This record gives sequence, structure tokens and C-alpha cells, in this order.
Amino acid sequence: MNIGIFTDSYFPQVSGVATSIKTLKDDLERKGHQVYIFTTTDPHVPDDAVEPNLFRFTSVPFVSFTDRRIAVRGLFHAYAVAKELNLDIVHTQTEFSMGYIGKFVAKQLKIPTIHTYHTMYEDYLHYVLNGHLLKPYHVKQFTRAFLYHVSGVVAPSERVYDTLRRYGVKTEIKIIPTGVDLTQFAQQKDPHLRDKLGLAHVPVLVSLSRVAYEKRIDKVISAMPKILEQVPQAVLLIVGDGPAREDLEAQVAELGLKEHVRFTGEIDHDDVGDYYRVGDVFVSASDSESQGLTYIEAMAADRKVVALT
Repeated sequence: MNIGIFTDSYFPQVSGVATSIKTLKDDLERKGHQVYIFTTTDPHVPDDAVEPNLFRFTSVPFVSFTDRRIAVRGLFHAYAVAKELNLDIVHTQTEFSMGYIGKFVAKQLKIPTIHTYHTMYEDYLHYVLNGHLLKPYHVKQFTRAFLYHVSGVVAPSERVYDTLRRYGVKTEIKIIPTGVDLTQFAQQKDPHLRDKLGLAHVPVLVSLSRVAYEKRIDKVISAMPKILEQVPQAVLLIVGDGPAREDLEAQVAELGLKEHVRFTGEIDHDDVGDYYRVGDVFVSASDSESQGLTYIEAMAADRKVVALT
């Protein structure tokens, strides 16, 4: 089949959604399908970059969520491209701009649309005017409206399935967990990374995610003084970048933990497996996960997992 995936989030953006789409694309291609990605422009990708089977559409940063983008044009261009590619099906992976473009394309071509619902939006309302503008009721309404005319919905977990049914979504929903490419985490690319980070002889806790408020990394940092009472040399390595980093760095300074909490900033996706392996334990306090891919990835890298509540 010729499959068009429409998404606002794709590499080089760092997110669970981007990772899951890349995993899906690779597996579908291994099975003999042709997969085309329709996504947003990215400031880290030059305009003249050659990206096979990938089409980018002019975009701007999303309001109050500036490391994510929404397309602002390209409706008819996307249709023209999709028609030339002779798409058999559209798979939307966002409820925003590229999702609506994907639904438009499918309607014009008279082909099915399936949709994967990735994000528990009620956990993200604080990004829009600190939660004062949008309420859970609005999430319910826009979700039902978007899913009304799709052929089917993929829920990555029972939590997502239950949420959509609670919203009153009548479309057929199938629970299909996002796959994980275990080979990326089973093989160690750089066995000396821990030494290079100066962490060879200390116990290391690793947090690896987008550094965002809903990940509740502040809870992990708050737990460090208690941890240090039991393990005085322990270091928390926070891998990734995002809008909460500045506040978290201020929290670290206020608690006097600069020697015990380190920030790596954004890393290359291909190095994720090695950063899991730097840690003795993977820690997370996030309660906004639709599936929790990082837990699976950490276990695939043979690391213990501690989830804080």
C-alpha cells in the first residue's frame, strides 16, 4: 500500500510521538509498503535538505508550546502531492494542522483515514494561559469533533481507549501499543560514554525525556536530598531539553544540588540507548504518558525502572 502519515511532530523534533512514527514507518517499509511522511518545517532542517519520501509544510511555533509547530499553509499542495503518490490510506497522528490537512486529503481522494491518538491533552492544558483558557470539557469537544469522520482510531494503551470512550467517541477504536525497536537499546555504541561524562565511579540515576512540566522532573529533583542521605555520591543525570529546563536548573541551585544533578541538553536520537545505559536506574515521575515508551526502552537497555508517584 501507499501510506501517507500526517503529523505535526517528526524528527529532528524529540518526542515520543516522533519516535513512534519513525518506528511504525520503518516496520511498514520492512513489510513492503511505501510510506510517505507529511509534516511541518523545522528550524533545524535546511530548506534545501533532501529527505526521501518526506514532505514539509510551512509552519510556526505553537502558541505557549514553542518547541512544537503547526502548519499554516499547504492544504492544496498536500492534496496534489498525495494524488500524485496515489495514496491508498491516510494515517493522521495529530489533532491539529497536519491532522486536518490529512483528513482533507483523504476526503478529496475518497480513501480511508485512520488516526492514532497519542496525547492526553488534559495533562497539557497548563501550556495555554496557565490552564485558565481551556478546560477538560474543551478537550472532550474538540477530540470528538476531530474523530467524528475518521474510519478508525488507534489507542496506544487502555488508558487512551478509556479516555476516548469517556469523551463519547463512537468511532471504532483498537488498542495497538506502539512498538519499540529493541535492537537500538540492546547494542551499546559508545561503551566509554559514562567515563566521558565523568560518572564512572558514582551511582547514576537517569531521567530521559522531553524536559517539560508534565514530566514532573521537579519531583525527582525534590527526592534527591533523601536519596543522598542513603547514597551520598549519587548523581541524577537529566537527559533532554525543553521548556521546563530553566526552572529545574533554578530548583537545583536553590536546593544546593549542583554537584548531584546534571543536565545534558538535547542528544541525538541514535544515542538514546547509550544514555539509558549510563544510569544504574531509570527514574520518572511523569503521569501524562499515554503508553510510557521510556519505561520500555529503559528495560530494553537492561536498566531497572523506578516510577515515582
